[in-house]
Amino acid sequence: VSIRMVTGSLARRPRRSVYDIEEAVEFVADRLPEDLTSVVSFEEVRAVLLFHCDYLADKGVASLATADDMGSALVVVPEDEPIAYVLGKVSESDLQLNDEQVLQILDAESEYYRAIGAFGPMVDLPQDPST
Repeated sequence: VSIRMVTGSLARRPRRSVYDIEEAVEFVADRLPEDLTSVVSFEEVRAVLLFHCDYLADKGVASLATADDMGSALVVVPEDEPIAYVLGKVSESDLQLNDEQVLQILDAESEYYRAIGAFGPMVDLPQDPST
């Protein structure tokens, strides 16, 4: 009886996406333009992806929580905020990447998120009442 209850409970939960940094680095590197792969290392790609993971963790979007610990609250992240965060972290680091290179890495990472089912549906934001 208890196995049936646990199985039923798990079946009703939404699928959890798992971000694997090594898999993500390979996925992203395979999708970068050839002119970028000739100047960007796997370690630089990893660093950019980890900066993005740090941002998502700070916002409560990414965590090491188990399925039992996950909340069900909707988390909306503005599109430009994580990009600005990652660009700032890259400029503070020793990485020799320009903004365009970082954006290409993040664009390829978006494909990885789609591939693992981490992106939910687009959310229409309410209109600004002052307009």
